[in-house]
This record gives sequence, structure tokens and C-alpha cells, in this order.
Amino acid sequence: MIQLKGIGHINLRVADEAASKRFYTDILGFLVAEEDPEHGGVFMTLGDKFHTLDIRGHDDPARAPRPQRGQIGLNHIAFEVHSYPALRDAYMHLVRNGVEILRATNHVNQRSIYFADPDGNMLEIYYELPYALELFAGGRGDDDEALPVSGPNDPIPAWLVEEWPGPEMAARIDALRRQKAPAAE
Repeated sequence: MIQLKGIGHINLRVADEAASKRFYTDILGFLVAEEDPEHGGVFMTLGDKFHTLDIRGHDDPARAPRPQRGQIGLNHIAFEVHSYPALRDAYMHLVRNGVEILRATNHVNQRSIYFADPDGNMLEIYYELPYALELFAGGRGDDDEALPVSGPNDPIPAWLVEEWPGPEMAARIDALRRQKAPAAE
């Protein structure tokens, strides 16, 4: 069996390389590792590897089909944040910068916000509960819940300011954390 280490990078063909570069750097915080139009375009990183996301302008963007909901192929690209407050900060940052939040979902083990890049590629930012694999070893069930979203002049949705997870799940997470903590010597 092949022993994959992880997903290395994503390469997107874009209509306007400069606009996409601005979006991914100015809005999402990617850093440009290299620009090489001869060999692939703009290589961007989140700081942990040389490149995580590459973009290259399409030769004929006016004639190229745009991503469509329900198409075969890529559905969305997901980016994880380290904490629930970081998800709230990401939500507010996107709205402040004119990015429309298309939907938000409570997936039981994680909460997610969905939006699109300048070419219509669906993107997700999510926070996953610690120890989610252990907590939901039998699966999450089919309990996804649509969460309300707000526009630029609306107050932030209540679900983003509540304590999450709730006390029962927080206790389960703490029990797993204690169980996995190295024994004090």
C-alpha cells in the first residue's frame, strides 16, 4: 500500500492571476513563496511548507467554464483554524473585506463557513474539535445543522459568540486530553 504523508498542494487555474493573488494573500493571509510565470505561476504558502496553493492564469479565461455547484470534480478547498475564536475572527475578517459568506454549517465535530474566491471556487474555513477522530469513532451521524449567516451591516450571528463546544462535549474532550497526557514523573 502507498504510504501518503499528506496533501502537498493545490494548483488552481484562474481567470485573473493578479486578482486571485490579491485575494489569497490580502484576504486569506497566504504568503508568496515564488512567482515563476515560466513554470507555473504564483506559489503561495501558509508558512509551514514551501507551497500550499499555486495559481496560474488561464490562457483564455473568457472561454473557460467557471466552477459550478454540483459539477464533477473539486467541490471545495477547506482551511483549518486553530481555535473557535479564530473561526469567529476569520468570519468577521471576510465580511469586513466584502467577501460574502454563502453558508455556515455545524457538522457536529466542526463548524464551518463557506465562501467563494474570485473565480467561484468554493472555499471553507473550519474549526474542528480536539480529538474529533476519537470522539466520533463511529461517525458523526447525519446531524449537520445550517447556521445563520450575516451580511456586511448585520450583527455577527449568535452561534459565533457562544461557547462551543457545550459543557458535555467539553467534558468529553477534557477527559480525552487527560487520558492522552503523559504521566507526570
